[in-house]
Amino acid sequence: LMDVTTTSGVQSLTEWIQVMAKLYQLDDLVAKLPVDRRSLKTALEGSIKMSFVKWYHSLYDMSRLKSILLQCYALKAVSESCLTLCNTIQNSISPEVKRLTGVDYLAIYVASLDTLFSPAVMDLMERWSQKKELAATTSYALYLNTKRMCVITKQLEATDLKGLQLMNCQCWFKKMVPVWLNAALVTCKERIDRAVEEDKIAIVTDEVCYSSSLVDTLTFLHQMVDFWNNLEWTSPEETYAFVGELINCITDAAKYYVEQIYTRAFEHTSGMEQFSITVRECIILNSMKHMQLMLSPEPSSSAVAGLLDELELHKTFDWLQQEIGIGEQGRILVGNVVKSAAEDIGQKITSESEKLVMQFIPAIRVFIDEAMQAAQGATIEQVGVYTALRLSAVMGRNDVELPVMTKMVLSPLGEYLNTNLKTLSSNLLFSVFRNLLEDI
Repeated sequence: LMDVTTTSGVQSLTEWIQVMAKLYQLDDLVAKLPVDRRSLKTALEGSIKMSFVKWYHSLYDMSRLKSILLQCYALKAVSESCLTLCNTIQNSISPEVKRLTGVDYLAIYVASLDTLFSPAVMDLMERWSQKKELAATTSYALYLNTKRMCVITKQLEATDLKGLQLMNCQCWFKKMVPVWLNAALVTCKERIDRAVEEDKIAIVTDEVCYSSSLVDTLTFLHQMVDFWNNLEWTSPEETYAFVGELINCITDAAKYYVEQIYTRAFEHTSGMEQFSITVRECIILNSMKHMQLMLSPEPSSSAVAGLLDELELHKTFDWLQQEIGIGEQGRILVGNVVKSAAEDIGQKITSESEKLVMQFIPAIRVFIDEAMQAAQGATIEQVGVYTALRLSAVMGRNDVELPVMTKMVLSPLGEYLNTNLKTLSSNLLFSVFRNLLEDI
């Protein structure tokens, strides 16, 4: 009765039940059966229960596994088999069996599952709280399989649902949610380290380049969002706490990424006789800015979708407000955490911009000293005006006139500024370039 994981198994079971239904129509044959087997429905229900117990124990023997970790691995594998069987019964077997015999195959299967699988998972989660040895990914996979079986179970009649432990499966795993979040953050940071180490230029749009590490990091953060969306937690009080932890994890990972690329920004410039801006510095600034916008999109940057929008937290807070009256409090709390993280990243961008500007100063001083020596008629004020002129030209202005001789002796400085400013204007996000230009 449990060998229905293949098409041929489902077909054989259906044919067997059809035969049994016809045999039970033969009164003379039924009269010769034991009293407790004379009803097809009773006989079939008993057979289903016995078959499930035998099948389940062939998959999972708790007595042989002493380690909690091994038991978790085993239960995860069992949950996958049980879920597969549950889907098969629901879609291919139960409707036909019910039509032929009146027996609700799925209800009997779930009831049998609840007597063996549910206590095993509850016991494992309870002992984990004392031992703390479980692998986060394995226990999370066990939770998802259990939750999916619970979803199928909810389609049964109300009378069949009464007393099922499976309907409270989230209670078994609530101590694991903080563990899963922490494991997700640790894994995310490890992946960020590798992504930054292997950083490359990535063309994200037709106009702007970012680092490949940014693209990778956003993927890692999206996985945190997927984790939360798949969790589908139903307790308002617990959801309130978990949302706070989730946002802390996401903002922590975002700030960690910015910190990693910030520390590597000017590694290649040490020992340079004359600093020249490269696409690398522009990409780092762009990546930092994009991460800031991901947390707190600006009205003028509608093309940048905030990662937090995908969490649809506004729905969560509306629900929390309706259920327990703390939705608005949660909205403010999360908003403050995200705002603080975005401001921290903004400070890093400002610091990075200031470091970049400071790289120009030694070279500009050399040009100015040489120009002052060569241009007998040039004053320090004219040098300053000329420097402003080159900056203004990048913004489309050219309304400052200087003596021809002054222009000639200052042309090396102008070429240096032109080359570097064009690199900046061509590769930086406009908002970043505008702020950097003001600093210069």
